[in-house]
Amino acid sequence: MKQMVESIKMLERRFNFFPAKFYWRGRVYKIDAVNECKTVTNPWDGGAMYHFWVRCNGQMLHLCEELPNGHWLLHCD
Repeated sequence: MKQMVESIKMLERRFNFFPAKFYWRGRVYKIDAVNECKTVTNPWDGGAMYHFWVRCNGQMLHLCEELPNGHWLLHCD
């Protein structure tokens, strides 16, 4: 199964870092918990992404923030 990546709008953060609330497909989602996070750096261009695995509405989601532009993505099936 191919994974899709879609843009989301981050509405709120905890401690000015962790995702807390976002808008996607016409709905606002509140994140219940951040289970894991890590930073991945691209050695070729120096770009980086923050990856967050979060629990939201009873499901696990994978969110990413592209640095330095602050664009947010949701990886979904």
